[in-house]
Amino acid sequence: MKIRDSLNQAIREAVKEGKVDRKKHGPIIEAARKVAKVMDDPDWPIVEGRIDNVSPSIFLKYCEALGLTIDKKGRNEKDEKVISLVGNSRWKKASND
Repeated sequence: MKIRDSLNQAIREAVKEGKVDRKKHGPIIEAARKVAKVMDDPDWPIVEGRIDNVSPSIFLKYCEALGLTIDKKGRNEKDEKVISLVGNSRWKKASND
């Protein structure tokens, strides 16, 4: 699954739960989608001939601003769906290569 698709799924779930308001959080959502689109590029982490080492941290900050990441202390089974947005992302695997 692409990062942007995972992000959109997590946002939908957060909206259903009342944790994210599309109007109030609109700019952050759009910024996160833009970064996700960059990381979904097949050539990523190479962007315009340079290594992109900032998108993952920026993306994580946007996710945190939207409440899509959870501290390890507060995890439960339901929260694992949201955590998988970050934990199973291609950018994390790429950074470990």
